[in-house]
Amino acid sequence: MTPHFFVAPEQVGSGVALLGPDDSRHLVTVLRGRPGDRVTVADGTGTLWNAVYQGHQGGLVEIALLESTFLRQRHPAFTVVHALPRQRKLDDVIQRLTELGVSRVVPVHSERSQVELDQHKAAKAVARWRAVALAAAKQSRRARLPVIEEVGEWPDAFADGCRGIVLWEESPVALRTALDDMPAVDELVLGIGPEGGLTRGEVAATRLPHASLGPTVLRTETAAIVAVSALAYHYGLMEPI
Repeated sequence: MTPHFFVAPEQVGSGVALLGPDDSRHLVTVLRGRPGDRVTVADGTGTLWNAVYQGHQGGLVEIALLESTFLRQRHPAFTVVHALPRQRKLDDVIQRLTELGVSRVVPVHSERSQVELDQHKAAKAVARWRAVALAAAKQSRRARLPVIEEVGEWPDAFADGCRGIVLWEESPVALRTALDDMPAVDELVLGIGPEGGLTRGEVAATRLPHASLGPTVLRTETAAIVAVSALAYHYGLMEPI
């Protein structure tokens, strides 16, 4: 399969782009790439190029950009507000959500979160999550990078007027029913609690309808993947472009 890389939009100019040190090393050392090899390059905002490994400049791989395609954002865009789970479970969640095409992930503290990150630990975690998202976007050949927000608080993550659904194990409403009742939106926010679930007050604070994934008890990381997969199927986002 043709290697896939990302470059910042400001790095694209005059039909040439430079890969970063890590990507340059990966292409040359791991993939054993040679000048003339084909690659694909995306700018993270929707533009995708067919490209050619052209040579080197200052120790970095130089890529010649050929024809480009702009892939429009498919609607609705999905934002996942995810309460912090234990250990590094959110790493796996972000990897899978990136593969599924989520546009934004908002990690938050909640009342029953068993993880509390101070400013230093939160900054390190966000940097790691962004690296995980970048690697997953390369693997899944996305043209857009998901936004991984700074760690916040559950009540602050739901803006006035946002539309979406909160997963809540006590909800009598099936996710399918909640989606059928959802009006057309450009962005759909999905709220997911930690291992201990959400309190009734936290659900009410979002001012969003709630829904359940059924009678089985899912791990929080499984719930995120199941729910986003259901959303993508419901809105036809798994169909060919």
